[in-house]
Amino acid sequence: MRWLPALAVPLAALAVALPGAQASPRTVDWLATAQQGLTAVQTHWWNDNASWYNDTYNAQPPSMPLARLWSAYPLFETYIGVAKAQPNAANTAAVTKFANAAAQLYWDGNVKPYGGYAWYPNTHSATENIYYDDSGWFGLAFIDAYGVTHNKAYLTDAKRAMQFIVGSGWDTKNGGTWWDTSHLHKTIEPLAAGVMIGTRLYEIDHDTWALGWAKKMIAWANAHSFNKARGVYQRSATDSTVMDYVQGLMVTAQYELCKALKQTAMCTKAKQVANASLQAFPQNLNWAPMYDVVYLQWMLEYYQQSGDARFYNLAVHNAQRALASVNESGYYLNKWDGTVLADGLGEEASNLELFAWVAAVPAPNSLTN
Repeated sequence: MRWLPALAVPLAALAVALPGAQASPRTVDWLATAQQGLTAVQTHWWNDNASWYNDTYNAQPPSMPLARLWSAYPLFETYIGVAKAQPNAANTAAVTKFANAAAQLYWDGNVKPYGGYAWYPNTHSATENIYYDDSGWFGLAFIDAYGVTHNKAYLTDAKRAMQFIVGSGWDTKNGGTWWDTSHLHKTIEPLAAGVMIGTRLYEIDHDTWALGWAKKMIAWANAHSFNKARGVYQRSATDSTVMDYVQGLMVTAQYELCKALKQTAMCTKAKQVANASLQAFPQNLNWAPMYDVVYLQWMLEYYQQSGDARFYNLAVHNAQRALASVNESGYYLNKWDGTVLADGLGEEASNLELFAWVAAVPAPNSLTN
């Protein structure tokens, strides 16, 4: 199941955050919580016959039971977060095993002209409609996988995701990225993911092609998809919906490019959007765990580089909400306000991802996590 962007927050309905709020001093072993969750996932979502994960607890529908990309992606990032929090051979091997399988299962090389990551495993059809942002999410995960394994094959996997976004998903006439291969409407999600992938490819591998595209996409977004009144990026020039994870990607990418290229205007822009995002989205994030966690993950990256502890506080605050939302069976299948959501792997894994990444990021000196 794909969640339509209409579930995001329209500008007119945005709540005001509490930017000065501090994380609770409650002590939680976030790493152990994430690891225990991974054990439960392996027990209850693993499909022995397919040698991969089911998408739902009950493997429904039987005709297509396996994990959709939006379920595999947060699980991928959970393994990476655990390996970042506890670097050792076993955790690195777990990332390698998952990454290698994901690269094989979700890549559809038949999609013209470059191939792309499909939403369901083993999709190999030149006519299948696939989504550019799906390639973006997996591209980001492969970038992160490189960070803990240092296997350059994962940079290749990330780059081919970006090639699909800009080579097939970029509107060559008017600019901007299409949502899917039907090219019916544009959206900023694949653009933001592509910007972050391109930024990291340049930082890691001095890839000037990736840098050129990252800068081109940022310039286009600033000109055509930026709401000046609110200071955040919206879905498109004609759609005022804003998504928190888009801000996280655009903030962090521009901050990193500012440092890499010594272009202070990008640092200024990153800080402005970071500040505006705290006004645009509530402290109690409540879109859905699989989307909110992407925002928090990338704002944790921004915090580590900029020292802006508000975003560490925000991540820990919502991790504690996620921890409290556990259901009566011990699974994280609810929204962070406790509302029942679904029994999908995506719901479970996105909460585990948040725990893992909070564990992986050092707390500010004045706080304990």
